[in-house]
Amino acid sequence: MAFRHKRDALNAALALIVFLATVSLSSCAGYTTNASSNSGSGAGGSGGGVLSSSPTSVSFGNVAVGSTATQNVKITNTGTGAVNISGASISGTGFTVVSGSGSASLAVGDSATVEVQFAPTSTTPASGTLTVNSDASDATLAVGLTGTGLQAQISTSTTNVNFGLVAMGNTDSQSILLKNNGNETLTFSGISVSGSSAGFNYSGLNTSTTIAAGGSVTFDATFDPSSTSAASGSITLTTNGSPSSLVIDLSGTGQASTPSLSANPTTLPFGNVLDQSSQQLTTLVTNNGNANVTISGVTVAGAGFSASGVANGTVLTPGQSVTLTVTFAPTSGGSVSGASVSIASNAANSPLNVGLSGTGMHSVVLSWDASPTNGVTYNVFRGTSSGAEGTTPINPSPVYSLSYTDTNVTPGTDYYYYVEAVDSGGSSTPSNEAPADVPNP
Repeated sequence: MAFRHKRDALNAALALIVFLATVSLSSCAGYTTNASSNSGSGAGGSGGGVLSSSPTSVSFGNVAVGSTATQNVKITNTGTGAVNISGASISGTGFTVVSGSGSASLAVGDSATVEVQFAPTSTTPASGTLTVNSDASDATLAVGLTGTGLQAQISTSTTNVNFGLVAMGNTDSQSILLKNNGNETLTFSGISVSGSSAGFNYSGLNTSTTIAAGGSVTFDATFDPSSTSAASGSITLTTNGSPSSLVIDLSGTGQASTPSLSANPTTLPFGNVLDQSSQQLTTLVTNNGNANVTISGVTVAGAGFSASGVANGTVLTPGQSVTLTVTFAPTSGGSVSGASVSIASNAANSPLNVGLSGTGMHSVVLSWDASPTNGVTYNVFRGTSSGAEGTTPINPSPVYSLSYTDTNVTPGTDYYYYVEAVDSGGSSTPSNEAPADVPNP
């Protein structure tokens, strides 16, 4: 009977051990547990348990905003006694525990897995902590968490483009700056225009365009009015960024086309200009209409006049100007009457005429050889008959060069000249006499 009693006690002990082991395994709710054959020191809480994690910190790296990434953290009892885990919690924006947040009991060498998820909502770098609480000697096990959300962020220099008044037949454009303020490349999946029948459109942008993080591009919104009334439209950009749809409103009014040219000044008086010389004057030609003006020709009338600076085919947009330069280089004496520059174009007031006037003045140019004496000046004498030059020089001040131009001459008159060299000792003998015939006119 004693033998039988001892055997019954042994059976009871075995049943108890099996029961306790069953309880230990069934309490790991929410964890994936790797049970060891070593049962540790019984039901746990002995103070000999130590928890460690692998990895010791978790970096999710870059994760696109709107998507998720998961990683597993393995919690292992590396101590000498069983550990009772009371739960796992998490902190930090975007971080959650997918599984493994319940209680569990780990025998020596056993491990449990916690699945952590990162779902970023912005591009701000995120950090958090996975905390596992237990009755181990290190009662709180902390695992650092980091991750960064990736997202393109589109912005624009304007969301409202007003073209104002645009003449029929003209196209106005305005530049728009797009910038990617995010940390991921911005791409375009769609670009659409409403109001295209009214004349709105765009250029310089398509669905293959990309904008690197921190980069920018410029494109043009255009308006070519189809009627003389107010119009409105929009450009919608669909991207992978935030916002995913960006709308730029467009407005403008078409008006009747009235191209017109003006000149300032409208007349160019040159006055007296010596023949064999030239003088230049300018006038500013301006498109003061509301439509483009195309210049088709520049014609000059009047002897000695020529024009430059405005070529055939020049296009002036509304408000644009170009400088017309007129040169007067008379080849004979006398005034030039009826001279003008005529500018032909598609303007309503074509041709535009600029009046020109000027008088060619004769002159006599004299030159001579240098005196052998150093430091001399020269006086020029003139008469209307040979030998009648007189004793009074025609130059108002001493002449230091070896030439002199006499501009005070009368057309149709014959003149005679000679030159004297002058120093402190007096004047030299006259040079040889030189005759000059001034034409008439």
